[in-house]
Amino acid sequence: MWGQNLSELFERGGPVMWPLLACSILATALFAERLLVYIKLRVAYGPLLSDLRSKVDGRLLDDWVVVHESSAKPLHCVVLSYLRNRRSGKAFRDQVVAREASQQMARYDCRLNWLGILTHATPLLGLLGTVAGLVDAFHEIEVRGGQVQPGDLAAGIWSALLTTVCGLSIALPCLAAYHLLQSVAGKVALQMQWVTSQLDEWLVEASLRSDLQADQLESES
Repeated sequence: MWGQNLSELFERGGPVMWPLLACSILATALFAERLLVYIKLRVAYGPLLSDLRSKVDGRLLDDWVVVHESSAKPLHCVVLSYLRNRRSGKAFRDQVVAREASQQMARYDCRLNWLGILTHATPLLGLLGTVAGLVDAFHEIEVRGGQVQPGDLAAGIWSALLTTVCGLSIALPCLAAYHLLQSVAGKVALQMQWVTSQLDEWLVEASLRSDLQADQLESES
């Protein structure tokens, strides 16, 4: 690139290239770790709804609780919290479920803000390196009494601009990764709301059907 290999470009960028390198390694590690965690916590929403609907219809919700009580997946934890308190008052149940959902979402948000920090910090670091490089270049002009060849000045300026290029090259993938992970976490938060609302609807319907069947049996007798 620009007639030089990566190690030569790194050297020409100056000392600011080292913290930029550290930022790039940290950002890669954070994204990889969060991606693995998100995959581990993932629950297929459609099959979960189908399973719960069949358990509601078959009055087997206690069986679902027994099967999934050891699950550490956020959606399962929220559903478990709901089902364990489904016979409590709605206000109390909603409060317990909201607390559980908040605790589970904290697992998604953990260390995610560091990616956001790196997104903002790396362009500033690159700009700092560029400004410092330009100061050095113009200081050299002053030392030489203005007797500087245009080629020397251009070399100093383009070397200084390398840190800005490097900072932006790190920041853009960080920004994309940050918003990608945030969108996944936001989708899970919505699914938590949807599944509890769906359970409310199904359990009300099941209760109405049960009352209707009881009334029919009473009228027949």
